[in-house]
Amino acid sequence: MSVWRRFPEHGFPSLVTTNVAGRQPIFREPGVAEQLLRVIAGVRSEEPLGLHGYVIMPDHVHLVLSVRARTSLGRVMQLIKGRFAWRYNRSNDRSGKVWQDRYHEKALRSESALLRALQYVEDNPVTGGLADRPESYPWSSARERVLGQAESLTPVL
Repeated sequence: MSVWRRFPEHGFPSLVTTNVAGRQPIFREPGVAEQLLRVIAGVRSEEPLGLHGYVIMPDHVHLVLSVRARTSLGRVMQLIKGRFAWRYNRSNDRSGKVWQDRYHEKALRSESALLRALQYVEDNPVTGGLADRPESYPWSSARERVLGQAESLTPVL
């Protein structure tokens, strides 16, 4: 959870960033990124959550999401990070922290802020030198948005 008090009732979409502990590039392995997508899909099936965009970078994750009534962003992030950590540790015969304790959240209070956040998230692999075009990066909502391919385990709203 963030140092700042959360305002779960603000009703705006949020840009959320969370980092792997020690900034280890665990998501370079395709199977690990797929595992995180499965966890996100599972949480989406249980919690009232809108996923507008995402990217899984080697050592961090950006999500653009909306939480709805009956839940909070803190609860959603606890479920995603906790479940993924348990599965990752179990499948790699290890224990310990997978994620940094906190995450960063920015409320997106206008349509233009939402569009800028989606652009930032989906351009992240290009900026990071991992892809030539956002839609060519396999662990991003850009593929679905640009190419209309619903290959992801977590289809975007």
